[in-house]
Amino acid sequence: MSRGPRAVEVVLSDEERAELLRWAGGAVAPRLVERARIVLACADGKPNTRVAAEFQVTADTVRKWRSRFAARRMAGLADEPRPGRRKSELVLSDDERAQLTRLARRAKTAQFLALRARIVLRCAEGGTNKQVAAELGVSEQSVNRWRARFVKRRLDGLVDEPRPGRPPSI
Repeated sequence: MSRGPRAVEVVLSDEERAELLRWAGGAVAPRLVERARIVLACADGKPNTRVAAEFQVTADTVRKWRSRFAARRMAGLADEPRPGRRKSELVLSDDERAQLTRLARRAKTAQFLALRARIVLRCAEGGTNKQVAAELGVSEQSVNRWRARFVKRRLDGLVDEPRPGRPPSI
């Protein structure tokens, strides 16, 4: 009786083991540290389920890193480019940062403008749209919209665009 797919055997060269131990010691980003530790545990002959329990990940995650390492060695542990549109780069000048900070903190600033300023400031600090949306309690689409408008038109992009149609008569 078969018990599922056979785990890919992980055999390490001395150089790979040394490099993985260096990674596992914290010489790289935390995501790579975890991957290195998973591969080292697999190389010691532990089954996927035990490695998964030890690192508090799923057995599928262990299987994925084990097979990627077997196929592409160390390069298989690196992050692959994510699919989808790239978000536009957001870099602020000192003057823009000061103006946005003023808008975000000033009591007399309209709340919609203060929120947009906070969105742009947080994006400039390196947060993803998803992180910024969660922190500020807005939708990802709003963060995407204000980031893009700021990149395109800078500070002028944060004000409302003219509405179509006849202006209100009151």
